[in-house]
Amino acid sequence: MKSRLFYAMLLVAAPAGAAEPVNMLMMDGTCETLTLGAEDFSAQCQDQVMQMVYDTGRAGLYAFADGLIVTFSGAADEIVGEEIHQVLDQVLLGRGEADIRTEKVRGNCVFENPYQGVAARFTCSAAGKGEARYELVFVTDGKAPVDRLAGD
Repeated sequence: MKSRLFYAMLLVAAPAGAAEPVNMLMMDGTCETLTLGAEDFSAQCQDQVMQMVYDTGRAGLYAFADGLIVTFSGAADEIVGEEIHQVLDQVLLGRGEADIRTEKVRGNCVFENPYQGVAARFTCSAAGKGEARYELVFVTDGKAPVDRLAGD
């Protein structure tokens, strides 16, 4: 069930058309903050995130908490120093294949370089309808990400 939900989220987060995933980066570390609207999932947030990058430039940072998969997604980014700044336009929330919703948002993620052998901080912050806020703060364990799509 969880894997079907995961793949359903990948399809929803992917851009329309024939977009193909290029990278599926898995990173271990510590989830410090995960808030979705008025709900705080920080205590349930798992200590692993995934970043999926598509050939169209869209990317999503996936966090997992208490049966929930949350994706911070956008298609525009720029490199600023040693960081990637990604503009967010949607947050996807899913608990089951029939329970995936897309929230239109305005916000950004800032990703420190996870390949330098030290802990890297990933922060995402976005505003949705009304007063809805979506926040993620994740600190990697300092190990390089593992690309699950890379050939052996």
